Amino acid sequence: MRTALVTRPRDDAGPLAALLEGRGLAVMVEPLLDIVPVDGVEVPTRGVQGILATSANGVRSLAAVLADRSLPVWAVGDASARVAREMGYGRVESAGGDVDDLSALVTARCKPEDGAFLHAAGSVTAGDLSGQLTSAGFEVRRLVLYQAHTAEALSDELVAALDRGGVDLALFFSPRTAATFARLVAAAGKGEALSGITAYALSPAVQRELSVLSWAAIRVAQTPTQAALLAALDHDLQREEPMSDSEKPNTEQENGESASPEPSPAVETGDEQDKTTPKKPFPWLTVVLAVVILAFIGGGVATYEQWKGLVQPPKSSPVPVAPPSASNTTPAPAFRPATESETLKVELSALRDRLAQLESRPQAEADAGRLDKAEAAITALQAQPQVPAKLVGEVEDLGKQLVELKRTSADAAAVLRMADRLEKIEAELRDIQAKRSSAVAVLLAVGQLREALARAMPFDAELRALLALAGNDPEVVTQTQPLKVRAELGIPTRTTLVTRFHRLAPDLVRAQVLPADQSWWRQTLDRLAALVVVRREDGDAAGSGTAAIVARIETRLAEDDLEHAADEAAGLKDAAAEIVAPWLADARARLVADKAASALTAHVVAQVGARP
Repeated sequence: MRTALVTRPRDDAGPLAALLEGRGLAVMVEPLLDIVPVDGVEVPTRGVQGILATSANGVRSLAAVLADRSLPVWAVGDASARVAREMGYGRVESAGGDVDDLSALVTARCKPEDGAFLHAAGSVTAGDLSGQLTSAGFEVRRLVLYQAHTAEALSDELVAALDRGGVDLALFFSPRTAATFARLVAAAGKGEALSGITAYALSPAVQRELSVLSWAAIRVAQTPTQAALLAALDHDLQREEPMSDSEKPNTEQENGESASPEPSPAVETGDEQDKTTPKKPFPWLTVVLAVVILAFIGGGVATYEQWKGLVQPPKSSPVPVAPPSASNTTPAPAFRPATESETLKVELSALRDRLAQLESRPQAEADAGRLDKAEAAITALQAQPQVPAKLVGEVEDLGKQLVELKRTSADAAAVLRMADRLEKIEAELRDIQAKRSSAVAVLLAVGQLREALARAMPFDAELRALLALAGNDPEVVTQTQPLKVRAELGIPTRTTLVTRFHRLAPDLVRAQVLPADQSWWRQTLDRLAALVVVRREDGDAAGSGTAAIVARIETRLAEDDLEHAADEAAGLKDAAAEIVAPWLADARARLVADKAASALTAHVVAQVGARP
């Protein structure tokens, strides 16, 4: 059983090994590249119209970090497209070739204004896909998703197999893999062990890296696809099927060199061969020459009796005549012109019949039409005046100048597009820097406003400065609107509000038990009540009485719960409500100010820390 060496990474080697084993080959896997994912990669999908896949490893790495499968995938070949479908991508297009084919496919099917492309790539890529698409006006965002580390030495198993001649063929799919193999073989000193191995290269670029080694032969796929490479292998396997000794052709030439093998589907140029057989034109020239030759031969035969005396027979030494034999008394004549003449006449008659058949064959109308057109074109060309040589030279010079002008125009257009993009990027960067600087200034203004609020000072100047720096920021305008009412007076602090309420508590309780009028009786009771120490109820006391409400308010203030204390104060009625009203208004204002200051700080800090 023949053994095939597979040098692909492990994820790609498995399916290929199965295909080779299905062809009756033993497979030895020697991965020359180790695929290592890059950690912490962020995939920006905003404004992206599709994914560019130049390798199956790139597709696998992207699928591992991006859960979205809605973007279309444009793959360089069928292998990458197959992996993309296996990873769950619904819309997959294959260029069936190399990066040039992929660039042509994307340019023909997509528009630059529809968005950018994500290039799922490794740390090392072949070709300049990004440059080609950028020249066509597309934006390409290259993502380095994995690193391919090359092997440092051949495995002991492979070295042993090379020493005993246990490898018959090797498959290479990338120039980097081929170059790595050549380097490791040279380092191990096993170059001579390759003389009996046939190498199969995916493309001429791979072949160039392999050509530094002494292979038995190098086959190159007609197209840079796995299917084409396996087709070349299948062709060789069919030619090398066992034959008996009598059936084996002699492939050795007289000089001892082996004969050239018949053409293989794996041509070294890698170009696709035209597999359609062109229609051959009718051989008119051959027919005419045959008629002339036959007429000459027929005329010579017909006039033989007239010119045969003019020809001198060649001189020769006399030949002794043998005596007549008993068994053969009639000697055979040395020349039989009559018999040979009859033979020539028969052959001439057969040729004339063949010529008559050819002349009687109807000519195809399409051939006749093409022949008429060709004759008319030749006549028209012959009728035209001779073009001066000087004019021909000038036309050639103009053609060269036109080609150079087109190339220069294309380069200039690409430069202009790049300049426009650079200008837009610079403008966006300036805008981002301006916004960030403005956000820092707004943050400082918010800090000054918070300081004024914390000290219960008027904050009109700080508020106006904040609004001037924030401009039309809707969040800043909304949060500062309730603060304008107290900007010139300031707002008491929480500590001040607690102290004030402790002073109000006795007045609130007395207002419940004393009469509402200002008679001498009310004044007397008021003086007596001032001498009495009011005993407050427990903070959890239930009821809607003034004493119970006051007790609950003081409990909430002790817990620094100003919001619920204000809600309890709003439940006081009659005279107690009038007494607590100024305190309640200040408490409400403090709650609004604290909430606005916190919201402004969070909003501005988010703007400063926002990523561009």
